Amino acid sequence: MNQGPSIYGYTNYRLFLADYYQFRKESKRGYSFRQFSQAAGFSAPNVLKLVMDGQRNISGPSLEKFIQALGLTSGPAEYFRCLVAMNQADTDQERAQHYEKLKRLTPSSRRYELESDAVEYLSHWIYPVLREMALLDGFRDDPYWIQRRLNGRIELKEIVAALNFLKKKGFIHKRPDGQFAVKDDIVITSDEVKSLAVRTFHRRILEQAMEALEDLPLDQREFGALIFQLPETALPELKARLKNFRKELHQWALEQNEATEDKAVVQLNLQMFPQTKGSDS
Repeated sequence: MNQGPSIYGYTNYRLFLADYYQFRKESKRGYSFRQFSQAAGFSAPNVLKLVMDGQRNISGPSLEKFIQALGLTSGPAEYFRCLVAMNQADTDQERAQHYEKLKRLTPSSRRYELESDAVEYLSHWIYPVLREMALLDGFRDDPYWIQRRLNGRIELKEIVAALNFLKKKGFIHKRPDGQFAVKDDIVITSDEVKSLAVRTFHRRILEQAMEALEDLPLDQREFGALIFQLPETALPELKARLKNFRKELHQWALEQNEATEDKAVVQLNLQMFPQTKGSDS
Protein backbone atom coordinates (compact mmCIF):
# COMPACT_ATOMS: atom_id res chain seq x y z
CA MET A 1 0.00 0.00 0.00
CA ASN A 2 1.29 3.44 -0.97
CA GLN A 3 1.82 5.48 2.21
CA GLY A 4 2.34 8.75 0.38
CA PRO A 5 5.35 10.77 -0.76
CA SER A 6 8.77 9.80 0.55
CA ILE A 7 10.36 12.45 2.74
CA TYR A 8 13.79 11.79 1.24
CA GLY A 9 14.94 14.44 -1.23
CA TYR A 10 12.80 17.25 0.17
CA THR A 11 14.62 20.41 1.23
CA ASN A 12 11.52 22.26 2.45
CA TYR A 13 9.30 20.55 4.99
CA ARG A 14 6.29 22.75 4.09
CA LEU A 15 6.37 21.41 0.52
CA PHE A 16 6.47 17.87 1.88
CA LEU A 17 3.46 18.60 4.09
CA ALA A 18 1.55 20.06 1.14
CA ASP A 19 2.31 16.99 -0.99
CA TYR A 20 1.37 14.68 1.86
CA TYR A 21 -1.96 16.45 2.39
CA GLN A 22 -2.73 16.39 -1.35
CA PHE A 23 -1.98 12.66 -1.45
CA ARG A 24 -4.30 11.96 1.51
CA LYS A 25 -7.06 14.10 -0.04
CA GLU A 26 -6.85 12.16 -3.28
CA SER A 27 -6.59 8.72 -1.68
CA LYS A 28 -9.18 9.14 1.09
CA ARG A 29 -12.48 10.85 0.46
CA GLY A 30 -13.28 13.52 2.99
CA TYR A 31 -9.78 13.78 4.44
CA SER A 32 -9.37 17.20 6.06
CA PHE A 33 -7.08 19.40 8.10
CA ARG A 34 -9.27 18.57 11.10
CA GLN A 35 -8.52 14.85 10.68
CA PHE A 36 -4.80 15.55 10.64
CA SER A 37 -5.13 17.57 13.85
CA GLN A 38 -7.02 14.74 15.49
CA ALA A 39 -4.34 12.23 14.49
CA ALA A 40 -1.64 14.54 15.84
CA GLY A 41 -3.49 15.42 19.05
CA PHE A 42 -3.95 19.14 18.31
CA SER A 43 -7.06 20.91 19.55
CA ALA A 44 -6.99 23.51 16.75
CA PRO A 45 -8.33 22.09 13.46
CA ASN A 46 -6.14 24.14 11.10
CA VAL A 47 -2.61 23.65 12.48
CA LEU A 48 -1.42 21.82 9.36
CA LYS A 49 -2.75 24.54 7.04
CA LEU A 50 -1.08 27.30 9.06
CA VAL A 51 2.26 25.48 8.90
CA MET A 52 1.91 24.65 5.20
CA ASP A 53 1.16 28.31 4.42
CA GLY A 54 4.18 29.52 6.39
CA GLN A 55 2.09 31.29 9.01
CA ARG A 56 3.40 29.09 11.81
CA ASN A 57 6.57 27.12 12.47
CA ILE A 58 6.75 23.69 14.06
CA SER A 59 7.86 24.15 17.65
CA GLY A 60 9.67 21.54 19.73
CA PRO A 61 6.62 20.03 21.49
CA SER A 62 4.67 19.92 18.19
CA LEU A 63 7.37 18.19 16.17
CA GLU A 64 6.75 14.70 17.51
CA LYS A 65 3.00 15.16 17.06
CA PHE A 66 3.55 15.93 13.38
CA ILE A 67 5.77 12.87 13.02
CA GLN A 68 3.07 10.74 14.62
CA ALA A 69 0.31 12.05 12.35
CA LEU A 70 2.50 11.66 9.25
CA GLY A 71 3.24 8.07 10.16
CA LEU A 72 7.01 8.58 10.03
CA THR A 73 9.33 6.23 11.86
CA SER A 74 13.05 5.54 12.15
CA GLY A 75 15.11 7.11 9.31
CA PRO A 76 12.27 9.13 7.71
CA ALA A 77 11.31 10.53 11.11
CA GLU A 78 14.89 11.63 11.80
CA TYR A 79 15.09 13.18 8.31
CA PHE A 80 11.92 15.18 9.02
CA ARG A 81 13.33 16.41 12.36
CA CYS A 82 16.53 17.51 10.63
CA LEU A 83 14.63 19.13 7.76
CA VAL A 84 12.49 21.20 10.12
CA ALA A 85 15.61 22.27 12.00
CA MET A 86 17.33 23.31 8.76
CA ASN A 87 14.38 25.31 7.47
CA GLN A 88 13.90 27.12 10.78
CA ALA A 89 17.61 27.72 11.57
CA ASP A 90 18.68 31.30 12.27
CA THR A 91 22.09 31.23 10.61
CA ASP A 92 23.66 29.81 7.45
CA GLN A 93 26.18 27.93 9.59
CA GLU A 94 23.35 26.05 11.31
CA ARG A 95 21.59 25.43 7.98
CA ALA A 96 24.78 24.03 6.49
CA GLN A 97 25.25 21.67 9.43
CA HIS A 98 21.70 20.36 9.10
CA TYR A 99 22.08 20.02 5.33
CA GLU A 100 25.18 17.85 5.82
CA LYS A 101 23.16 15.66 8.16
CA LEU A 102 20.35 15.42 5.59
CA LYS A 103 22.87 14.07 3.09
CA ARG A 104 24.01 11.41 5.56
CA LEU A 105 20.41 10.41 6.30
CA THR A 106 19.43 10.14 2.63
CA PRO A 107 19.77 6.72 0.94
CA SER A 108 22.55 6.82 -1.66
CA SER A 109 20.09 6.05 -4.46
CA ARG A 110 18.19 9.27 -3.71
CA ARG A 111 21.05 11.57 -2.78
CA TYR A 112 21.06 13.21 -6.23
CA GLU A 113 17.69 14.81 -5.34
CA LEU A 114 19.43 16.96 -2.72
CA GLU A 115 21.58 18.47 -5.51
CA SER A 116 24.60 17.99 -3.26
CA ASP A 117 27.05 18.04 -6.20
CA ALA A 118 25.98 21.56 -7.20
CA VAL A 119 26.08 22.69 -3.57
CA GLU A 120 29.59 21.29 -3.17
CA TYR A 121 30.62 23.10 -6.38
CA LEU A 122 29.65 26.44 -4.81
CA SER A 123 31.21 25.69 -1.43
CA HIS A 124 34.73 26.90 -2.32
CA TRP A 125 36.12 29.40 -4.83
CA ILE A 126 38.53 26.78 -6.19
CA TYR A 127 35.81 24.74 -7.96
CA PRO A 128 34.54 27.39 -10.41
CA VAL A 129 38.06 28.75 -10.87
CA LEU A 130 39.40 25.30 -11.81
CA ARG A 131 36.45 24.83 -14.16
CA GLU A 132 37.42 28.02 -16.00
CA MET A 133 41.13 27.15 -15.91
CA ALA A 134 40.37 23.86 -17.65
CA LEU A 135 39.46 25.86 -20.77
CA LEU A 136 42.79 27.71 -20.85
CA ASP A 137 45.19 26.78 -23.63
CA GLY A 138 47.90 24.56 -22.22
CA PHE A 139 45.93 23.62 -19.10
CA ARG A 140 47.39 20.68 -17.24
CA ASP A 141 45.46 18.61 -14.70
CA ASP A 142 48.58 18.59 -12.55
CA PRO A 143 48.02 19.95 -9.01
CA TYR A 144 51.57 21.37 -8.85
CA TRP A 145 51.11 23.21 -12.17
CA ILE A 146 47.71 24.51 -11.03
CA GLN A 147 49.10 25.72 -7.69
CA ARG A 148 51.84 27.68 -9.46
CA ARG A 149 49.25 29.40 -11.66
CA LEU A 150 46.86 30.40 -8.87
CA ASN A 151 46.91 33.69 -7.01
CA GLY A 152 44.63 32.60 -4.16
CA ARG A 153 45.97 31.04 -0.98
CA ILE A 154 45.29 27.31 -1.18
CA GLU A 155 46.99 24.08 -0.14
CA LEU A 156 47.99 21.39 -2.60
CA LYS A 157 45.68 18.83 -0.98
CA GLU A 158 42.70 21.14 -1.60
CA ILE A 159 43.58 21.36 -5.30
CA VAL A 160 43.88 17.57 -5.53
CA ALA A 161 40.47 17.10 -3.85
CA ALA A 162 38.84 19.75 -6.06
CA LEU A 163 40.32 18.32 -9.25
CA ASN A 164 39.14 14.81 -8.35
CA PHE A 165 35.66 16.10 -7.51
CA LEU A 166 35.28 18.04 -10.77
CA LYS A 167 36.35 15.02 -12.82
CA LYS A 168 34.31 12.45 -10.90
CA LYS A 169 31.12 14.51 -11.03
CA GLY A 170 31.51 15.49 -14.67
CA PHE A 171 32.06 19.22 -14.20
CA ILE A 172 35.19 18.87 -16.36
CA HIS A 173 36.24 16.02 -18.64
CA LYS A 174 39.09 15.35 -21.04
CA ARG A 175 38.20 14.93 -24.71
CA PRO A 176 39.89 12.38 -27.00
CA ASP A 177 42.14 15.16 -28.36
CA GLY A 178 43.51 15.78 -24.86
CA GLN A 179 41.72 19.13 -24.37
CA PHE A 180 39.25 19.65 -21.55
CA ALA A 181 35.55 20.44 -21.86
CA VAL A 182 33.26 21.67 -19.09
CA LYS A 183 29.72 21.01 -17.94
CA ASP A 184 27.36 23.84 -18.92
CA ASP A 185 24.26 23.14 -16.87
CA ILE A 186 25.19 23.83 -13.25
CA VAL A 187 21.69 24.35 -11.86
CA ILE A 188 20.20 24.25 -8.37
CA THR A 189 16.41 24.12 -8.41
CA SER A 190 15.61 24.04 -4.69
CA ASP A 191 15.22 27.57 -3.32
CA GLU A 192 16.19 26.43 0.19
CA VAL A 193 19.44 24.86 -0.98
CA LYS A 194 20.19 27.45 -3.66
CA SER A 195 20.00 30.39 -1.25
CA LEU A 196 22.30 28.64 1.21
CA ALA A 197 24.80 27.61 -1.49
CA VAL A 198 24.92 31.03 -3.17
CA ARG A 199 25.36 32.90 0.11
CA THR A 200 28.14 30.50 1.12
CA PHE A 201 29.87 31.05 -2.23
CA HIS A 202 29.74 34.86 -1.94
CA ARG A 203 31.02 34.65 1.63
CA ARG A 204 34.03 32.60 0.46
CA ILE A 205 34.72 35.03 -2.38
CA LEU A 206 34.61 38.01 -0.02
CA GLU A 207 37.13 36.27 2.22
CA GLN A 208 39.36 35.71 -0.81
CA ALA A 209 39.00 39.36 -1.84
CA MET A 210 40.41 40.38 1.55
CA GLU A 211 43.43 38.16 0.88
CA ALA A 212 43.86 39.65 -2.59
CA LEU A 213 43.91 43.12 -1.06
CA GLU A 214 47.04 42.09 0.84
CA ASP A 215 48.66 39.74 -1.67
CA LEU A 216 48.35 41.44 -5.06
CA PRO A 217 49.99 44.68 -6.23
CA LEU A 218 47.78 47.64 -7.09
CA ASP A 219 48.17 47.27 -10.85
CA GLN A 220 46.64 43.75 -10.72
CA ARG A 221 43.48 44.55 -8.79
CA GLU A 222 40.69 47.11 -8.70
CA PHE A 223 38.81 47.72 -5.47
CA GLY A 224 36.45 50.64 -5.43
CA ALA A 225 33.42 51.95 -3.56
CA LEU A 226 30.75 54.48 -4.47
CA ILE A 227 28.43 56.08 -1.92
CA PHE A 228 25.51 58.13 -3.22
CA GLN A 229 21.90 59.01 -2.52
CA LEU A 230 19.08 57.29 -4.40
CA PRO A 231 15.29 57.12 -3.95
CA GLU A 232 14.19 53.78 -2.52
CA THR A 233 11.84 53.38 -5.48
CA ALA A 234 14.89 53.37 -7.79
CA LEU A 235 16.60 50.42 -6.05
CA PRO A 236 15.03 47.78 -8.36
CA GLU A 237 16.31 49.69 -11.41
CA LEU A 238 19.79 49.93 -9.87
CA LYS A 239 19.80 46.17 -9.36
CA ALA A 240 18.69 45.63 -12.97
CA ARG A 241 21.42 47.97 -14.24
CA LEU A 242 24.08 46.05 -12.30
CA LYS A 243 22.81 42.75 -13.74
CA ASN A 244 22.90 44.20 -17.27
CA PHE A 245 26.40 45.53 -16.62
CA ARG A 246 27.56 42.03 -15.66
CA LYS A 247 25.99 40.60 -18.83
CA GLU A 248 27.69 43.24 -20.97
CA LEU A 249 31.04 42.53 -19.33
CA HIS A 250 30.59 38.80 -19.86
CA GLN A 251 29.83 39.29 -23.55
CA TRP A 252 32.83 41.61 -23.88
CA ALA A 253 35.04 38.97 -22.22
CA LEU A 254 33.83 36.29 -24.65
CA GLU A 255 34.72 38.55 -27.57
CA GLN A 256 38.18 39.22 -26.12
CA ASN A 257 38.82 35.49 -25.74
CA GLU A 258 38.37 34.97 -29.46
CA ALA A 259 41.25 37.30 -30.23
CA THR A 260 44.02 35.82 -28.08
CA GLU A 261 45.37 32.59 -26.64
CA ASP A 262 46.97 34.19 -23.56
CA LYS A 263 44.18 34.15 -20.97
CA ALA A 264 43.67 34.42 -17.22
CA VAL A 265 40.74 33.46 -15.01
CA VAL A 266 39.35 36.64 -13.41
CA GLN A 267 37.03 37.07 -10.41
CA LEU A 268 34.72 40.11 -10.49
CA ASN A 269 32.67 41.16 -7.46
CA LEU A 270 32.96 44.82 -8.35
CA GLN A 271 36.21 44.19 -6.72
CA MET A 272 38.37 42.79 -9.48
CA PHE A 273 41.40 40.56 -9.14
CA PRO A 274 42.92 37.84 -11.34
CA GLN A 275 42.56 34.32 -9.99
CA THR A 276 45.43 33.02 -12.11
CA LYS A 277 48.93 34.17 -12.97
CA GLY A 278 50.35 34.72 -16.42
CA SER A 279 51.79 31.78 -18.34
CA ASP A 280 55.33 33.18 -17.89
CA SER A 281 55.03 33.48 -14.09
